[in-house]
This record gives sequence, structure tokens and C-alpha cells, in this order.
Amino acid sequence: MSLSALILAGGRGRRLGNVEKSLIRCSDGSLLERTIGILECIVDEVIVSVRDEGQAQELADDARGKEMVFDTYQNVGPLAGMLEGFKMAKGEYIFVTACDMPFIDKEVVKFMFHCAEGHDAAIPLHNDGSMEPLCGVYRVEPLLPLIESSIRSNRKFILAPVFELDDVVKVNIELLKEFDPQLKSLININTLEDLGQFDLY
Repeated sequence: MSLSALILAGGRGRRLGNVEKSLIRCSDGSLLERTIGILECIVDEVIVSVRDEGQAQELADDARGKEMVFDTYQNVGPLAGMLEGFKMAKGEYIFVTACDMPFIDKEVVKFMFHCAEGHDAAIPLHNDGSMEPLCGVYRVEPLLPLIESSIRSNRKFILAPVFELDDVVKVNIELLKEFDPQLKSLININTLEDLGQFDLY
């Protein structure tokens, strides 16, 4: 089974003072380099979603030669990046994460692929019933047209197309603790406070 991974890096980092979040430095280079390093030993291809050609040039060195895709739809949010990444993906299944989630665990990613096999998607489920779509695995074929139809109908919520899938495995986050006891895989860096709270070195 061919596997892909998509890193969403097109966000503008407004809550971090409009810095390029992908280029924030950590012990393994930039956040983008760190995430690529984690994923490239698990999947057959890593795709990086960016806003436009200008951002692609800015991230080129840190993308380490990985394929980059540009948003066709503007001001849509993560779904725009997912759409282009899914179009490019060669794998049957794709793991989706964001460049500001620098603590994803390799074993968690492998487990999510395992959970998704034979289904349309596998997504972590929080104890409050909410889902974490940016640590999820999706079967490309059924979700791709649903992403585009959601965008065209102005339903920009990242889970809008996922709710239309027939067969989604909701993976209780307690199961992820076997591999990632502190659930650091689900942490994202949005603000300067977040940046100071978590040790990236």
C-alpha cells in the first residue's frame, strides 16, 4: 500500500506576529525540516502545501526537495492546501498534519495508518467528542471530491468534507497514549506563549 503525507505550511502565522511558522528554528533545524524528517521514513512521499510561489521560494531550502503545491483557492484555510495536496498524492492513504505541530510521534503516525486501512479515514477523537483532523489519515479517492465541493459551497470548516464520508474510524486518544503518553503529537504552536511553553530544543 502506497502512503503519502501532507504538511500544511500555508498559514500566515498572524498570532505569531506574521512570522513564517515553518521556519521557526528548533533542535532539528526548522519546524518544517523537523516534520519532514519524522515523516519521510514512514511514507513513500511527503508533500508540502504552501500559499504561493513566493512562499515556496522562501521555504525551498527547508523543504529539502519535497514536492510543493500551491493554493488554487485563496482565503479558504487548510482545505485549500488539502485539496492541492490530495490532487498531487500518489498514495492511496495520506497523513495530514501542519508545520506548527512539531511533536508528532512516528509510532502514532504508523498507528493511524493502521487504523485507516480498509476505511475512508482514521481521526483521533478527544474525550470531549471533538476530532483532531490534523493528525488524521484519509483515503484520497473518496475525500478529494468532497473537499472541492465543500470549498465551492463555502463550507471552509476543515471537517466539513470528512463528515460526508461513509466510513470514518474515530480513534480514541487514550489509544495514542500507548505510543505518545503526553499526547504531544496533538500540540500545535499558535502563539508566542505556546512557543515559550514548549521546548523545541
